[in-house]
This record gives sequence, C-alpha cells and structure tokens, in this order.
Amino acid sequence: MQILHGRFKDRGIIAGFALAVPDQSEYAPIIEQAQSLGIKPVVFSSEKIVEKPISLQQQRWGLEDDSGNDTLIGAALALTQEQTGWKTIVLISLANLLVEAPEVYGSLELYRRESLDACFADERVPGAGWAIFSHELLIGLWRSHEDLMWARGGFAWALKKPLYPFKLGSWHCPRVRPRIFTDLRLNSERLQHVMSAVSYSNFFNSSFSYENWLADSDWESHYCSYAPMVIKLEPTNDCRAACFNCPHENMQRERKYLPPDLANSLIAEFSAGDDVSWVLSGMGEPLLHPQIAAILQRLAVFPVTMQTSLQQLPKEPDFPWFALDHLRISTDALAREGFDQIRSGCSWDNIEQFLALAREQKKAFPDRFPETGISMLRHLHSEFHLQPFLRYWKQVSRPVFRENFFRWPFDMPPEPVQWYQILGEAEYGRQGSRTSKVDFTPVKRRPCRHALLSATVLADGSVTICPYDYEGAHVLGNLHEQTLRQIWKSPAAEAFRRQHLQMKFAESLPCSSCRDWYHPL
Repeated sequence: MQILHGRFKDRGIIAGFALAVPDQSEYAPIIEQAQSLGIKPVVFSSEKIVEKPISLQQQRWGLEDDSGNDTLIGAALALTQEQTGWKTIVLISLANLLVEAPEVYGSLELYRRESLDACFADERVPGAGWAIFSHELLIGLWRSHEDLMWARGGFAWALKKPLYPFKLGSWHCPRVRPRIFTDLRLNSERLQHVMSAVSYSNFFNSSFSYENWLADSDWESHYCSYAPMVIKLEPTNDCRAACFNCPHENMQRERKYLPPDLANSLIAEFSAGDDVSWVLSGMGEPLLHPQIAAILQRLAVFPVTMQTSLQQLPKEPDFPWFALDHLRISTDALAREGFDQIRSGCSWDNIEQFLALAREQKKAFPDRFPETGISMLRHLHSEFHLQPFLRYWKQVSRPVFRENFFRWPFDMPPEPVQWYQILGEAEYGRQGSRTSKVDFTPVKRRPCRHALLSATVLADGSVTICPYDYEGAHVLGNLHEQTLRQIWKSPAAEAFRRQHLQMKFAESLPCSSCRDWYHPL
C-alpha cells in the first residue's frame, strides 16, 4: 500500500485515494495504516460475498490468459464510488506492485477521449494491470444486478459477457510480457521471496518502469530457484499399450513402480500453501500403480492433474477421484473405429465406462469430481479425424473457460467434460520423428518452462531435466539420496536453469535442438 501510494501521490490529477476492505478484524492494522497515509477506508460486509466454486476459480486451471480480475467484487467498487462521489475510479489491487504511474495516466487520457465506460490494461500479466470504471457503470450494475456485484468474478463476467452495450476499451501497452509464464501478483511466498531478493532503484517512486524491471532486475533467477511450480511425477513407467509413435517400446529403463515411502517423503516436502501443482504422467499408465489411490489421497490438498489412457479402471468403489482437479484422457480418436489401431493395448470400453461415471458424479458432486478433458494427438493416422472430433465436442460440451470461469447461478450443473484439445506430436528427443503435416512449434524460441519451473521425477526416484527424457539420461539427482528441494537448488540445477535463461545450451544436452520446449505435457 505504501509503495503504490508513493507511485501516485505526486500527480495532481488524482483526486484522492480509497481502500476497499472487508469488515474482518485481521484488516484493522491495514485500515489504520491507510488512514495514516490519508487514504479513505471503505469497509464492506464480508458476509454478503458469494464465493465461487472451486471448479470456477482460474488458479485451478492455471491458464496463461488469467487477467487478474477473477476475484473482483463489484459491490466493493460501487460502495467506494457511492461514499467518495468520484466520477471515475482507477482500480489497482494491492497485490499489483508492478503497475507504473505514467501508463495509468496514459490510459486515463484514452478513457476520457473515447468516452469509455471502462478501460483495461491489455497485454500485461497479473501483477501489472489496472482498470478504470465510470460511476454510471458501477452504480448501474449495482442497482440492476446486486447479486452479480457481490459474487466473486461476477462484475468482470458481466462486463465480458456483456450484459449491456457498455463502451469498453483497452489500454494497448507495448506488448512486454515475461519470457516465462507467471503470475506476478504479490499473493504467494514465492513472490514475497522475489520482491525481497530483487533490488531495483526506482521501485518505490513514480518513475518505476515495468518494462525495465522485467529486463534488468534479474527477477527470473530468483523466481525459478525458489522451488518448482510443477512436479511431474511418474508413478510407474509400466504400460500395456503400443500407441503410434510412442517411444515406450524402445525404452531401456527397467520397469518400476514409485515406492510409496519415497512418494510420501516427496509430498511431505511441500504444503498446501506452496504454489506447487502436481501432474501424474510419465512413460507409464499412472492407474497401473498398485498404490495409486494412497498416493492420490496424500496429494489431495494440492492442485493435481492426471494424464491417463484408462488402460485399467480402479476396482475400489471408493477410489479417491475427488483428490484430482483435472483428468486428461488420451483418446486420439472420436469413436471405437480406428482407436485400436492408433492406441493398441488401450480400452475404448474403459473410456466409455468412465465418461458414464463422470456424468453421474458431476451431477452429484459438481465441484468435487475432477474436471475431465479429452485429448487427441495430431499425427499421421489422426489427421482425418480432427474436424469431426472438434465438431462433436463443440456440440456436447461447454468448457467452463468459455464463460470466463463463471457460471450463473452457481448451482447450474457443470458439463461432464470440461475441455477438449488437439495436441501437437512430441519428438521425445528423437529428431524428425513427427509425422503430422502441421508443425505446432512456435517460430521464436523462448526459455523452456519445463526446464525453469518443472521438476520431473521418474519412477526410480531420479529427477531429470525434462519430461521428454524418457530414458532418464540427464539426471540432476535422486530422491533416494537427496530431497527434491536440495536437488532443485543444487549447483547443477542452478547452472542448467541459467543456460535456459541465457538461451545458451551446452552441446552435451539435447536442449539446443529440442522442438518440444513449448509442449504442454
């Protein structure tokens, strides 16, 4: 609050400052601090806030287009306008420490020149954005849709829908985005660590530059070295399938199952408050692990995704599906015809049986059963199925992110399948092994998110540099000898991440010729 107040207090066009804050005792010190800075506190009722279901929270999905408006409470803004009488409100979250004053003033000029009802900072990550609203917009929505204004995200949804012919505009800043996918709001221990570790001379005054901070502060190294954001866990490298162009049949690694005690010690390194998510995948079928239910139960407090072909359905009637947030089913086909040729060893009956279960469970437990997605890999044998695949799922599924992570009223039943996607074919380090007519690889290389923010743990406890290192040929350490945090902060791991940040790769590593650095495994 002091930082943001210092950035804007010297400009005469600012009529005043207000802080919207809920009426909870833990906010009392913040209210006192605000008053000492001449900021007017606007206290609103926390009991009236309608919380979004977990399945509709953007952080659960982890998509790159998170605007930072997912938790906005429109009623708090309307009350602020009502108590201050201001004609225009500039909204800056206290977590957005990367907002720069000159850009905000520039957007105000656009807002006034075009007579907009609202204006947003486009092309900026969460942590660097702001918004401008007219009093007519706020009071109008407050009087006509008070229920939406008290719902988290309801105000942003009403503007994006839009419910009325609002005149909305965007402040098109030059597209300056971090090279790595990230949320730079001060809302995690990771960001607290970054902000305290980074020294930047103009951070506390009106000359602060978002673009210069991204380029000169060395924030990336502190952000990446804190801990992995994603742990890609291979419960087993055992698999019964022989899918087209998969390297599993040629894999020389011994077939193993992750020991439960090793899994428990790994999971115990992290807590629910850490911004870490887990992906159960690898070179095997996770559901073949005999203790997969116990592993999932230990992971239940974290965001968890499982990628599976459903080669084996769990026999336990109380299998902990609820521990999962997302379940991605690899089909590579739209119907039974052709499925056996593309995914030999997998079971179409299992897929149909699970989708029937998902339909029932989603009705009974809409916000506890995992969000289910269907994926098709684009390759030589699936080219002619792509358009029928998309047409079919567009008719029977309505992905939650189409509605900007909002469903009104909240008690509307969700769809049994929440998303569907066509994936590019990976090479797994085997140059030239792709068969698709279309190359998904972006033209311009960026630092690899797998290398910088993901830790890949194989079934034998090895921690390798890459989820596509299917033989475990490039290992940074082993959980039988060190903890994951120790391996992550080791000199070898730090040097490896430094290569990617500098885009200078050792000849001994496959990274220089890799075309899967962008792939969303």
